[in-house]
Formats: sequence, structure tokens, C-alpha cells
Amino acid sequence: MPQVNVIDRPTLKNVIRPALDAKLAELSKELGLQITSGSATYGDATGSFKLNLATICEDGVVMTQERQAFLDLHELYGLPESALDAEITLSGLRLRIAGIRTKAPKNNILLTSCVFRRT
Repeated sequence: MPQVNVIDRPTLKNVIRPALDAKLAELSKELGLQITSGSATYGDATGSFKLNLATICEDGVVMTQERQAFLDLHELYGLPESALDAEITLSGLRLRIAGIRTKAPKNNILLTSCVFRRT
């Protein structure tokens, strides 16, 4: 492991974040949570990371803020609860409804791309 003498963007990206993510993955397994590093700030001699924590449901799905917002607010958007994780096709792309972004001024429904699996 290289010794860190300055905290700058390349050091955060190439040295500190990968080491931190590896340790967080170990801690995630130990605690049964998803723990990931978020945005970072840095100066010459100091820096900080935001940590994101999320519980994991019995079925293995990570409970994100957007997912919880969907479960709480789906009726306000005219969506059934069963629409969560539903796959849709939009402009030829397969997408999955992953939640509601409550702070987004428009395009509030969070869509993620579906991974194509070959069988």
C-alpha cells in the first residue's frame, strides 16, 4: 500500500477510494448492510467521504431512499405498489422502475437499465 503524502483528486480516485471500498465491503458483509462511499471533498492535507448506508431486505434487495420513497408515495404518483421493479420498454430500451426521487423537480420516477442476460 503506497504512503499518501497529499490528498488530491487522483489520490482519492486511484488510491484512497479503492482501499476504502474494499474495507467497506468487508464491513458490509459483517453487518449485513450495504455500505458504500459517496461523494468526497479534499484539500492539500485533509479530505472526507460521505458514507451511504442501506439495509438489505430478506430477498436480497437493497433498500435505497428512492425505493423506500416508492413504497411510501406510489399512490400519489398514480402507480400501483406492484410497479416497483417492473420492467418497461421505453424508446427501445429495457428499463426497470427502481424508485421515486422525491427531490427531483421533474422525471421523478427512477429508471435503471436492465442487464441483458443470454441463456
